[in-house]
Amino acid sequence: MPIYSHSRISTYENCPWKYKLNYIDNIKRYTEGIEAFLGSRVHEVLQKCYEDARRGKVDPLSDLLAYYNTIWKTKWHDEIAIVREGMTADHYRDSGRKMLTDYYARHAPFNQDFTIATEKLVTFSLGNGRYQLRGFIDRLSRSPDGAYHINDYKTSASLPTQEMADGDRQLALYQIGINQLWSNVGNVHLVWHYLAFDCAIVSHRTPDKLAELEGNTTRLIDEIEAAQDFPPKESNLCGWCEYPDLCPNRKHFYTVEALPTNKFLGEPGVVIVNRYAELKEKAKEIDEEMSLLKEALVNYCKENSVSVVRGSSQRARVKLENKLKFPGKNEPGRAALEEKLRTAGKWSEVSTLDTTALTHAVTGEQWDKALTEDVLACSSLEETCTVYFSKLKEDEEEPRSHELS
Repeated sequence: MPIYSHSRISTYENCPWKYKLNYIDNIKRYTEGIEAFLGSRVHEVLQKCYEDARRGKVDPLSDLLAYYNTIWKTKWHDEIAIVREGMTADHYRDSGRKMLTDYYARHAPFNQDFTIATEKLVTFSLGNGRYQLRGFIDRLSRSPDGAYHINDYKTSASLPTQEMADGDRQLALYQIGINQLWSNVGNVHLVWHYLAFDCAIVSHRTPDKLAELEGNTTRLIDEIEAAQDFPPKESNLCGWCEYPDLCPNRKHFYTVEALPTNKFLGEPGVVIVNRYAELKEKAKEIDEEMSLLKEALVNYCKENSVSVVRGSSQRARVKLENKLKFPGKNEPGRAALEEKLRTAGKWSEVSTLDTTALTHAVTGEQWDKALTEDVLACSSLEETCTVYFSKLKEDEEEPRSHELS
């Protein structure tokens, strides 16, 4: 049985296909994005900061920034991907320096609480021991009042709402792990430090909420374990995916993006899509013109009191009739109509309010007069139009011109 993590579960939620490649097919790719690289370096600095503080040494900010610069240069490699247009490695490096500077100003000398551990590995079980989970807590601490703090450092450029934090799964799972490690854990604060915004978001979970989370997570893992199909799911995360060459939704993009223009335009898939798009646009224009012509034809028939109009080789028969129209879903009057049918015990006869079945019922005298009239009060008359084309007969062909004698 595999050991699960929040990251593993999230991968399945975000894209089952990527989950299959990574965790089932065991295809490992180590593509690193600049955002992940920045996050790792900032985490390393904060880990050093708190480990030294735990031993009684408060590092000067200058030393921490020097350490940051050193590990940035040492661990930098040319394969780091920068996806966002207009951004450079220097932009990210400088943003990391600012995050650390702001955090230092707010928290030095780092004695607001006691650091129990940094990068704390927690392993715990869910579903009465059916599944094992593990994760790393950036910093686990305890405040003077005895409350535990599960601290997580975020370098992302977006700030979530309190509601989003209260629904977050990762740190709440870690709280379950901490509760399993120590029986005397009382009050627990889940703390996200959003370094780019120089602020923290705090959330608390009741025992009932933790039990609900455990149940939901267990059911999700049950679904993963039983899954046979792993469809790809497109999202804004695709730009950071390390499997574009293996993804049905992205493989063709990956294949043709490096082609020169002449080869790109001649690539079979590109040719087919371009031609199809061209014809689809033409079809749209034709549909619009046909709609206008149909409207003109109907008006012509009304104005001239005719129902059949001939052309050179085709005739057009126009049939006008009034049909009952009942309010559709989300239209005014729908709720009242449904209530009338349920009250009369006729709902099952029209199923999920199949308006065709309902029309047959009220026009076929299947119900008593009072109900029929009550239901008809919810309807309106709508003019519908059907145009039939057929070839002219031989004797209806356009007459040939005759030479004058």
